[in-house]
Amino acid sequence: MLLDLLLAPLLAQADAPPRPGPAASCPPDMVLVEGTHAENVQRICTSYRGGHCFDFFPGLFAAEPRFTPVRTCMDRHEWPNRAGALPVVMLRFIEAERECAAVGKRLCTEFEWELACEGPSALPFPYGYAHDPAACNVSKPYRGISERRLASADPAVRAAETQRLWQGEPSGSYPACVSPYGVVDLVGNVEEWVSTSRPEWPHRSSLKGGYWSKPWAGCRGTNDSHGPMFRFYEIGFRCCKDPRPGP
Repeated sequence: MLLDLLLAPLLAQADAPPRPGPAASCPPDMVLVEGTHAENVQRICTSYRGGHCFDFFPGLFAAEPRFTPVRTCMDRHEWPNRAGALPVVMLRFIEAERECAAVGKRLCTEFEWELACEGPSALPFPYGYAHDPAACNVSKPYRGISERRLASADPAVRAAETQRLWQGEPSGSYPACVSPYGVVDLVGNVEEWVSTSRPEWPHRSSLKGGYWSKPWAGCRGTNDSHGPMFRFYEIGFRCCKDPRPGP
């Protein structure tokens, strides 16, 4: 295991993404995410607290199969993908799919999301190897929820409970919370729906990135326990689409 980690720079070089294909372009409000995603990445933890790793030895990692090529355009910001706008929450996975489809896009996949967050160097956090509690919106105090009010058939009751619990910030409020590809707020603020195609998992819907009260949130770690009809006060999303040929 340690030998694999020490050899990681060589392994990473050997498994480096192929040379870029034909030039691609994305809409102005999206960024191009292109590279190779490794399904399993192992790192050396240097600070372990409360069952979670907060700091990692910089520059060393071991990547294991499988490898998936990724080439996508991704929304720079959480939906509605506007700098300074509040992210939209309380939409089901199927509703998020419809919102993306209405503008000619789709939900991002789990692997697209992880590569966009980690960058080519497989960073554990979008900004580096050591957890910074101020870099992303992850350190707000937890507020107890009322499941009954969140599940109420009365939209006004649901909205009031969502507003009481809300601790999100306008997109782009944390300048350091930007991935190597230039995607904003992937970690923290609101948790994000992604599509998943793993046959061993129960749903085609999964969640990434944590939210404003999850200080250990990083680029890895997928919540696969909620189906397409689930909604919650801290769940949002962003969209992806295939790039078009161009400079």
